[in-house]
Amino acid sequence: MIIDVNAFLGHYPFRSLKFNTADGMVSLMGRYGIDRAVVSSLNAVFYRDAHQGNAELHRETSLHPDRLIPVATVNPRYVGWQRDLEECVSRWKMKAVTLVPSHHGYSLTDEYGHAALSRIAEYDLPVVLTQRFEDRRQRHHWDIAEDLEVKTLVEVAAAHPRLKFLLSNWIGLDGGRLAEAGLRGRCLIDFSRLHVILLKDVTRLIAAMGVESIAFGSHMPFDYVGPSLVKLANLETMSSAEYEKISWQNAAAFLKLDL
Repeated sequence: MIIDVNAFLGHYPFRSLKFNTADGMVSLMGRYGIDRAVVSSLNAVFYRDAHQGNAELHRETSLHPDRLIPVATVNPRYVGWQRDLEECVSRWKMKAVTLVPSHHGYSLTDEYGHAALSRIAEYDLPVVLTQRFEDRRQRHHWDIAEDLEVKTLVEVAAAHPRLKFLLSNWIGLDGGRLAEAGLRGRCLIDFSRLHVILLKDVTRLIAAMGVESIAFGSHMPFDYVGPSLVKLANLETMSSAEYEKISWQNAAAFLKLDL
């Protein structure tokens, strides 16, 4: 089994995406042998009211409940976001909450970020932090969102010791620094931008954080799925138990999925 923890549905205003509908995503997953995908809404990132994107995501993923795992997105600068979060979690049973501070105009360390992180921690759900959607070198000139920084992650981890983090599309992670910040056992890192062979990013993170900290991720539909599958194939040299953890078991346990 493979669970992809880094996937998105919806439209991106600066680039045309394929397979960005629920039906399209499921067809792509079938082509590459991916059993389930954890999906956030791109529309919720760019709509004025993020919750409209959540509602669309709920409707789409409800058509494929055995394949797509929806993730809520909230904007703590928008009036009523607490009510929106409650609906996502209690009514729609979404398994995690995405925050995109650079796109929604706040910082994880300011009053808005603190309020959102504290409320998410009360639900005992992970917060999903995507370091970036696209390579800065090919961005549209209107796309001015800053990449999330490791120092900010470490700061909020210390300020919110109950909170868990699903880190998607990150590079530059130092396992020792994350462990010192108390994130061992509290974060799941997808390997979509990490080196498996060349720089051995994944190997070093496992040494510092444990094999439970790594999960399969592709960043579809922004990126091709094939490179992540090659990375996974190169991890087959690990024990079968460790390989299964990375391919799906870590994601299932972290998100408390009922499989």
